[in-house]
Amino acid sequence: MIPAPTPDNEAERLYSLEKMRLLSTPREADLDRLTRTAQAVFDTEVVLVSLVDKDRQWFKSRQGLEVAETPRDISFCGHAILGDGTFVVNDATLDERFHDNPLVTGPPNIRFYAGHPLTNGEGHKIGTLCVISKTARSFDDKKQRTLSDLARMVEIILDNRKLGETQYALIESLVAAQRDKLIDQLTGVWNRRGFDELFGREFSRATRTKSTIAVAMADVDHFKKINDSFGHSVGDEAIRLTASLLVESCRATDVVARFGGEEFVILASGIVPVMLPTLGDKILRKFRNNAKVATEKGLYPFTISIGLTIATPHESKNLTQAALLEMADKALYAAKNGGRNRFEISGVPEEMYSIALA
Repeated sequence: MIPAPTPDNEAERLYSLEKMRLLSTPREADLDRLTRTAQAVFDTEVVLVSLVDKDRQWFKSRQGLEVAETPRDISFCGHAILGDGTFVVNDATLDERFHDNPLVTGPPNIRFYAGHPLTNGEGHKIGTLCVISKTARSFDDKKQRTLSDLARMVEIILDNRKLGETQYALIESLVAAQRDKLIDQLTGVWNRRGFDELFGREFSRATRTKSTIAVAMADVDHFKKINDSFGHSVGDEAIRLTASLLVESCRATDVVARFGGEEFVILASGIVPVMLPTLGDKILRKFRNNAKVATEKGLYPFTISIGLTIATPHESKNLTQAALLEMADKALYAAKNGGRNRFEISGVPEEMYSIALA
């Protein structure tokens, strides 16, 4: 194995990457859409938006790979960022740089790799868009141009990404190692600890700005049946897919977090009560059309139930974060008891949102 040499401008490159506040941040829908597209276009098992950090490569978006990062010294992407064009390895077992690489001799058993470097606005190569397969293959000029075009789209997304004020402030205040502790490793969204931090900040912001804060609790229906029938690996895939579909259903400024187990929570600021049914319907439609996991018996569809509530903190001195969560949780249990695969609203007078149900 031959590790990639360090770029001459490594210190400046790493500083530029860290300033982008990308490392150890939650998944984002636009990047996931693009990596899914690349997976379909190239028909590869794995597609990654890989960011090359000091000692690791961290995956901002990933399809077909469970881990969120791997060591830099065994990375293919470390080689890819050294050039301007697409870096292609047709068969890693025949390449002296990679034939004994642990990513080749063990999972994910890389044979084919093609990665195009991603360049940020300051001209530094921060990572790659890469496609990976377990079988050796060729990659002609046309395919390389297509990967290059998709990589440019990744660069545009990264240059124009938007996060909510509260999320950006939290990310800005922490270094990557601290942010790592706030991201759920299975799903790539905020974890419970990250949610608690963001909820406190968002509640204070809503109080200060006299704006609304909506909370949605979502839970996978009959999740135990999925685990019992198909095993925990399929259950994990259902949880990962749930996170992905929730992120796609929400605005870029909303907070999506894994609350625990198969339960998720969403914070949506600045919306009005009449929008709650619209949000609930949008999420349910997304799941009814797309929530299917692969099993030995074929695709298995699953559903979720949702509980929603909304409040304007400055209007009630007695309102607490715990009370707001309790109202959303109450609505979630009402949705479960009402037959599942539905949403319910709690803590909000019906006349404030019933027009959307008419």
